[in-house]
Amino acid sequence: MSEVRLTAEAAEKCAAACLKFADAVSQLRGDVELDGTISGFGTLPSRVALNSKYTELTSGGSGSLTATLQGHIDVVTKLADTFRRVGEQYVETDDAAAASLRPANTGGR
Repeated sequence: MSEVRLTAEAAEKCAAACLKFADAVSQLRGDVELDGTISGFGTLPSRVALNSKYTELTSGGSGSLTATLQGHIDVVTKLADTFRRVGEQYVETDDAAAASLRPANTGGR
């Protein structure tokens, strides 16, 4: 039978890794926002339509690259929070189990 074990330290390392990834994706999202306006389609009448379409794909609405990257940031940030809570609950559960195994103080009897 397989086991999954997670210590408080491992949970914190996982949370830190998630936040590091979120920061990297956030930087990428910022770069896309700064450079998201596409230009250079020449002088043809269709250039305005192409420019508009590619700009929409990079930094436009809900299906754009920036929206997708923000979705990844949101998920991995929630994952970091989950790892932290798991680590905290691990410590709380272990402390409670240890306390329940200690002999009760009977007032010197």
